[in-house]
Amino acid sequence: MARIKAAELLSARRDGRCGARKDAAERSQTFIIMSVGPLSSITVLQFLPTATAYTHFNESKPLSLRFWGFLNGTSVHFVHGPCLRLGLRTVVGWGAMQRKEAEFWDMGGVGGGGGGGGGGGCLEGNVGSRCQFPDPCTTSPCMNGGTCRAVSKGNTVDFSCTCRLGFTDRRCVTPINNVCISSPCRNGGTCELESLQTYKCRCPPGWSGKLCQQANPCASNPCANGGQCSAIESHYICTCTPFFSGKTCKQDVNECDVNPSPCKNGGVCINEFGHYQCQCPQEYTGKHCENRYLPCNPSPCQNGGTCIQKGETSYECSCVPGFTGKNCNHNIDDCPTHECQNGGTCVDGVNTYNCQCKPEFTGQLCTEDVDECQLMPNACQNGGTCHNTYGSYQCVCVNGWTGDDCSENIDDCASAACHQGSTCHDRVASFYCECPHGLTGLLCQLDDACISNPCQKGSNCDTNPVTGNHFCTCPSGYVGASCDQDVNECALGYEGEFCEIDTDECASSLCLNSGKCIDKINAFHCQCPIGFTGNLCQIDIDECASTPCKNGAKCTDGPNKYTCECTEGINCEINIDDCKSNPCDYGTCIDKINGYECACKPGYTAKRVETSTDS
Repeated sequence: MARIKAAELLSARRDGRCGARKDAAERSQTFIIMSVGPLSSITVLQFLPTATAYTHFNESKPLSLRFWGFLNGTSVHFVHGPCLRLGLRTVVGWGAMQRKEAEFWDMGGVGGGGGGGGGGGCLEGNVGSRCQFPDPCTTSPCMNGGTCRAVSKGNTVDFSCTCRLGFTDRRCVTPINNVCISSPCRNGGTCELESLQTYKCRCPPGWSGKLCQQANPCASNPCANGGQCSAIESHYICTCTPFFSGKTCKQDVNECDVNPSPCKNGGVCINEFGHYQCQCPQEYTGKHCENRYLPCNPSPCQNGGTCIQKGETSYECSCVPGFTGKNCNHNIDDCPTHECQNGGTCVDGVNTYNCQCKPEFTGQLCTEDVDECQLMPNACQNGGTCHNTYGSYQCVCVNGWTGDDCSENIDDCASAACHQGSTCHDRVASFYCECPHGLTGLLCQLDDACISNPCQKGSNCDTNPVTGNHFCTCPSGYVGASCDQDVNECALGYEGEFCEIDTDECASSLCLNSGKCIDKINAFHCQCPIGFTGNLCQIDIDECASTPCKNGAKCTDGPNKYTCECTEGINCEINIDDCKSNPCDYGTCIDKINGYECACKPGYTAKRVETSTDS
């Protein structure tokens, strides 16, 4: 065994074995070493890395049934073996009752070697030194009462069966030749081997003997009146109670036929079947008349009555109100003069009575009417209105319902006028006529317009119940009164069965004035010739807008051109000299566009200056 002192640490090595560790550890590393103490009372010992003392802790249940250790002074003795980490647990200190969280390591193998197939401190269903293997015995592979144990085989675990006497092979299935194979036990007895050559029979109730061949004489319960039956081979003996005798304890013992009599003080013994009783004189009492009779001790008065002794053997009871009789054992019936009304039942009490009222009334004397409408908010069903009446209530039902609580649906089919051959279905305050094939309408009085299948493309046909006309509910992609019009679901600008064709918007020659149409997706563009503009080339560009004609000439617009009506010049750029003819006399001629002006000499005026102003 390894010995660990207080300043040492117990660690789990990589090979999974517990051992002493003397090297220093970080202060943050706290090691709970192990469990020590008897199996029924586990103690936990804690070592800190630099501690010179240790602290005891107590935990309520064992960590491992395979661990054994004990305290010895300042040291701990423990069995060296494989370690199993049990994780963090909370423990309570012995002294200050402080709760501490600690890490527990369990030693899974006793005796230094460890590493067998045992489970150690493993949870149920796992085995191995580190609980790393599933327990092969979980499936109960051993038959016929064989005992299974896990066996380590290198890196695997297998099972081994210890067979019950009489069976062999890996799973205890094959029986070995033995004396029980011949089934020597009779009458349902079970053969149990003591060795391969010897056995004993376990007999069922009612049978005995080495081979269960002998009927049990006590099986029929021959002993009466509580007698105990004992079997001796094929015979029985009854041990009777003190009150009976005879072979089967059926004879009553006369307890009075003894001397002295069991009854004392002049009591008369009266024998009865299975027992006796003593009839005592007045001044004595007790089972055997052994006690002096005291009339009021104990008091015979019941129900709180007071005992008053009148003589040596006589007494009188003073009863509390409501009781009567020699021993105040009779409750006076207060109901003969009861005042319960409205059918209430009188229930007697002690010096009083209570009235048990019918459900419609309440109060001490059942005089108050119960408002059933408040007591039972749902007294009237299906929307009915509750009206309280004296001793009852009344429901005013909504249309379609009847009955005391409006729970009955009125059968509207009783007065329905469904067409012959149709089926009437009752509803709440209405009815529904189920029409036969070919008829429709609220009363099945109209011919069904859907018979001719007017709706196409798989659409649903329905009939107007008033007019009898049909109407179609079209599937997606179709419209129209008969759903015969295919809806173009293509995006704008496309056509074709799969919308794969780009629609040619230029096909209808929309561009004017010899404009060139360019097709686009769901659109077109007109490329206009020179002289035209607009989205359709419909606008003739006004070349005269820029006033190309000079000197007051008239501009005439044309397609992609203009014409100037000039007096002189191609573009009227030459001004005609209106002074060339010297129109001004006695003045200077000033040429203008399509005219002239005379600047007269002093003394002359007018356009043509011919006369002096001085003459």
